[in-house]
Amino acid sequence: MNGVLAIAGGSGSGKSTLARALSASLGQNRIAVLPVDAYYRDLSHVSPEDREAVNFDHPDALDLELFAHHVAELREGRSIACPTYDFTTHCRLPKTQQIEPRDWILVEGILVAATARLRAAYDCLVFVDTPRDVRWQRRLDRDQRERGRDKASIERFWTRAEDTFEEWGSAALPEADVLIDGAQAPAVMMREFLERVSLG
Repeated sequence: MNGVLAIAGGSGSGKSTLARALSASLGQNRIAVLPVDAYYRDLSHVSPEDREAVNFDHPDALDLELFAHHVAELREGRSIACPTYDFTTHCRLPKTQQIEPRDWILVEGILVAATARLRAAYDCLVFVDTPRDVRWQRRLDRDQRERGRDKASIERFWTRAEDTFEEWGSAALPEADVLIDGAQAPAVMMREFLERVSLG
């Protein structure tokens, strides 16, 4: 049976950055990365205007049942077909990504620990704790650069993200096995993580 490591935190906290650094350090033969953001529900049946009104930081926006099933499959040593998602159109793409089981399954995302079922599925839950102003600037830069959004749109998404994070995403904090300071450089975060978590 494979181990499951979860990285949680607010928007822009550095979760994905830490996950990428760990993956690069440990190598793809030892760790498989499963981002919860890949499990957004397909909105191709919804008009572009109505898509903008969706709260993408609420658990209902994600297929957490499929995500939990895929985590369980990887833990048991079975490969999965991970969805792929277009953040500019809010639609799933036809192709899927084949993910093979590894010694460690690394899952990350704002809502990766939003439910008791998910929290119970992890061997280690890490919370990346980052000041709000740092997270906001990171999200602004990312959404402008990678997702082609203007500042007004980003501010709307950010406000909703913070509100729902307080209600759902912050559930990871009291349950976390390890807290990491997300304001640090990626290399420092990774070093701190490896000092506190044994991946055998």
